[in-house]
Order: sequence, then structure tokens, then C-alpha cells
Amino acid sequence: MKRDLDLIRKLLFYFEEKSGPEVVENPVIEGYDESTIQYHLRLMHDAHLINCETERSSTSPDRIIRVLPFDLTWEGHEFLTKVRSETTWRHIKDTLKTKGGGMAFAVVNELATKLALKAIVDA
Repeated sequence: MKRDLDLIRKLLFYFEEKSGPEVVENPVIEGYDESTIQYHLRLMHDAHLINCETERSSTSPDRIIRVLPFDLTWEGHEFLTKVRSETTWRHIKDTLKTKGGGMAFAVVNELATKLALKAIVDA
């Protein structure tokens, strides 16, 4: 399954807008099935964007089968702040398309940081 940065951004907004720290086993995001959302939640957990309880394999304790997310981490809030603007997000996506569609998350995060700084300087 390919990583979908649009879905990750939508999930960040979802968890930011929640009213409390309760676990959401299956967040509903229009246009995405449960399996795709669960895969991306595990990716977000790996990237330290969301706080989760983990369900691990009984045969291989290092393997996370499922995450039960409840809120954003500091890093999750920081990344969302940088990509909140539709203009910034479109610029990032256009850059990804220009460069062939794939880019490491660290590079996307760095680009988001540079665009956020530029927006402040230009304001």
C-alpha cells in the first residue's frame, strides 16, 4: 500500500478537532476504507505524529498489528501547523508531482518548514 499524505493530513485534522483524549478505534474519513486508515495510523504512530495504544502480535511482540489512537503528539501538532494552509499544502503536492511523486517524509517536513518560514517573512 502506498503512503497517502492527503490522508495523513486529514487524520491530523481529525485528531486535532476531537474534543477529548478518548481512543478512536476506527476514525471515519470520507473516501477511505478502514484498512487504508488503519495502515496510515500505524505509519503515523511510527512517525511519532499520534499517541496510540498498540495491539501487538502474540507470536511476534515486536510486530504491531493495530494502533488505537487518541490524540496528536507534539510532532503531530507541529507538522499540522506547517501544512494547515491550503496554499502551502498545494505547493508541497505540486513539488512532489514535479519530483516524480515520491519524497521522504523528512524532506516533506523540511519543505513544509521552509514554506512556513517564508510565509512569516513575507507577511
